[in-house]
Amino acid sequence: MGLRGYIALICLGTALAAAAWGIILFNVNPEEADIAAFAMFYVTLAAMLVGILTTSMTIIRVCVMKREVIQREIQKAFRHALLFTAMTIISLFLAAGDRFSVIPLVVMIAAASIIEYFFLQFSRGA
Repeated sequence: MGLRGYIALICLGTALAAAAWGIILFNVNPEEADIAAFAMFYVTLAAMLVGILTTSMTIIRVCVMKREVIQREIQKAFRHALLFTAMTIISLFLAAGDRFSVIPLVVMIAAASIIEYFFLQFSRGA
C-alpha cells in the first residue's frame, strides 16, 4: 500500500471514530451514564486522536521534511501518536476524578520518555 492509500485509510478510520465520538458526546448525559458510556467516550476519543496525530505527523515527516524511508516514518509517527494519546486520555481520566496534578504529569512524561528511549535503543540494535 502506498502513502496515499495509507493516509486515506487512516483518514477514513479517523472520520468514523470522530463520528462515533460526536454521537456519544451529544447524545449521552454524563450524569446518567454508566461505566460503558464513559469507556466508549474515552475509546472513541483515543481512536480519533491516534488517527489525527498519526496522519498529521506522517504528512509532516514525509511530505514537509522530505524523509526517504516512509515505512520507518509511519512507524515513528504511530508510536508517538500512541504515547501522546495515552498521556492525554490518562490526564483527562485523572482530571475527571479531580486527581490530576503535576506529579502524575511528570510521571507520564518520564514513562513516555523511557518507552521512547527503549524503542530508539531497540531500533539501533536491530
